Amino acid sequence: MQAIEAEAARLYLKARESDAAEDWDAAYAWVAQDAAHGFAFAKAEAGWELAARLNELRAGASDCHVPDPAPEEEWRPDDQRHWIGRRGLFAGLAAAASIGVVATVALRLLGTVDHYRTAIGETRTVRLADGSLVHLNTDSSVEVALRDDVRSIKLLKGEARFDVAHDGRRPFIVNAEGTLVRAVGTMFNVRLRAEVTELTVIEGIVAVRNGGSAVRRIESGRSAAVRSGSIAVTYLEPAKIKRRIAWQQGMVEFDGDTLAQAVEEFNRYRATPLVIGDPAIASLRVGGAFRLDRSQDFVDALESGFDVRAVPGDDNSIILVSADGQ
Repeated sequence: MQAIEAEAARLYLKARESDAAEDWDAAYAWVAQDAAHGFAFAKAEAGWELAARLNELRAGASDCHVPDPAPEEEWRPDDQRHWIGRRGLFAGLAAAASIGVVATVALRLLGTVDHYRTAIGETRTVRLADGSLVHLNTDSSVEVALRDDVRSIKLLKGEARFDVAHDGRRPFIVNAEGTLVRAVGTMFNVRLRAEVTELTVIEGIVAVRNGGSAVRRIESGRSAAVRSGSIAVTYLEPAKIKRRIAWQQGMVEFDGDTLAQAVEEFNRYRATPLVIGDPAIASLRVGGAFRLDRSQDFVDALESGFDVRAVPGDDNSIILVSADGQ
């Protein structure tokens, strides 16, 4: 049995750390082989949650509301609760094994954690038990834990829009790589970029903090770029907000973006990339609305409206070069 539990811990930790579909598939395939595998895997998952949450769990948050940001102790940073390292996982597993029923008790007390993800090019809408909606963009992943005192969401990668059902007793807290966004009933979009976390408030007000930063209130029609304890807030005109969330209608919109920016955006939805093969065309300014699943329409528009030539690769990639270089 010890060997089975060790393998369950290894598979769970590997999948949890990589969040790769193939690692989760391998873990679930192993679970399906034997009922004992399933029990051990559930214990591993519960042990992780137990060790992490008992380390962080504290009272409060039931009276907090957005217009008056709660004091520090009422925030519940999931990054500390979940990402406690390999030692914490095995400490939790040891506790679960020694107590016997602690995994079941922990799951009932703390609530289960649900995991939702999308593949490259896929978008998805999930309705949570509290009535909130989570719209996942391409290649995105979230964890959801709905408990009696707080609704806790962890954006692991990608981008998501949250339509939050009002519940004054349970704040809705999104953790995006250490950026905490707290709301009660509102609508906002969070995107994990390479250098910053990008927040767009579509409706209502949210409270934001990052690291040791002060809590900032961000109102609808505003965006925040968050990085390393800094929160930079800017006003967005309605048209720009519309462009930022156009992906929910299966579209991507450009208005004076550079070709490099447009290519980067399209590549989020392609299994094989568009590649700028000539630096001279990277700064071209482009505009228009295109279907996310029809990047060839964008390429055709480049060839007809600009001095750009598209060279297809055998792997379905497309290299964009200057037509003058023919």
